[in-house]
Amino acid sequence: MKFKKLTNAQRSGLNQIPNRRFTLWWSPTINRANVYVGFQVQLDLTGIFMHGKIPTLKISLIQIFRAHLWQKIHESVVMDLCQVFDQELDALEIQTVQKETIHPRKSYKMNSSCADIQLFAQYKWNVSRPSLMADSKDVMDSTTTQKYWIDVQLRWGDYDSHDIERYARAKFLDYTTDNMSIYPSPTGLLIAMDLAYNLYSAYGNWFPGMKPLIRQAMAKIIKANPAFYVLRERIRKGLQLYSSEPTEPYLTSQNYGELFSNQIIWFVDDTNVYRVTIHKTFEGNLTTKPINGAIFIFNPRTGQLFLKIIHTSLPVEEQPRQIIVTRKAMLDPLEVHLLDFPNIVIKGSELMLPFQAIMKVEKFGDLILKATEPQMVLFNLYDDWLKRFSRVILIMRGMHINPDKTKVITFGLH
Repeated sequence: MKFKKLTNAQRSGLNQIPNRRFTLWWSPTINRANVYVGFQVQLDLTGIFMHGKIPTLKISLIQIFRAHLWQKIHESVVMDLCQVFDQELDALEIQTVQKETIHPRKSYKMNSSCADIQLFAQYKWNVSRPSLMADSKDVMDSTTTQKYWIDVQLRWGDYDSHDIERYARAKFLDYTTDNMSIYPSPTGLLIAMDLAYNLYSAYGNWFPGMKPLIRQAMAKIIKANPAFYVLRERIRKGLQLYSSEPTEPYLTSQNYGELFSNQIIWFVDDTNVYRVTIHKTFEGNLTTKPINGAIFIFNPRTGQLFLKIIHTSLPVEEQPRQIIVTRKAMLDPLEVHLLDFPNIVIKGSELMLPFQAIMKVEKFGDLILKATEPQMVLFNLYDDWLKRFSRVILIMRGMHINPDKTKVITFGLH
């Protein structure tokens, strides 16, 4: 590369990559209040605070937390904790576990808080004075409660302040004494997680059996939670600890045969999710009006065509092992959307498969256009992939280029 004649812009672009890697690696040491004395700015959609202007680091962090990953990690941890409590209802004498409805921005709102989970007791719990998760001797006074809350807090630590126990204690004391935070009862627990240093702690009131359970649950969640896996993968890619290319090869004409192996594979095409019609107004301007769209999910082996979105209620044996997206822009959103399905492989496609042409068939087009509510519809395009798959792709290509001629030829063949 260095022997080629490069423009200045290209040359500076090549220099930026190692710079960005270096900045990200040393970011806990560089991006801290003790180094940059100045106004701190919170990074959009995250709880990360930037001290001073470090554009290369900002780019890296925005890439790592793209597609609302910070919020997804928070939601995922809360869901895991709810499942843990659901399994221990009798042991902890819990009547009900209630996942609170929270504001979408709650996970990165740092000046006030609220409960993520509320537990209701079968009778009444004896509750300890506030203490850390690591403390062994809890002081039980005569306090009892029927309501108990859990608040999950995420943070991005730096070299100077990554004492997670101190952070958990400070946040608990802040939020339980300020006027802005709303908790359903005086007794509860604040769980703090440092995403930069992979640390966690908890501070609050404890009832019998709660402390060992939270210790076990948090140790497992921080290792096995799929949202944390996505975060670590993205940090690895940002640091180029392995090739930043996706490990899954894209679908090309060379590996086309894999489509018909005995594992379930889905094509996902989002080309027609957002559609508009264009009208000329009285003044002569062009205006757009959104109309119904659809997402196409197609199984090449069985010929099944799903219209709409992935159904999480699908039984495991009917879930696909692979999902091939027709547009690269769908890779990230789908990866985050499928956090709960870590075994499903997502890969892109180099082949320009014309699934959007299905809209030219009146039966599909009218169904989508005239729908009055979101719905899931299943069609069978063919029964034998060996004879039919290539024909269907050919017909779709024809529909894409010249729908009228294709209809004449297609229906003339029957």
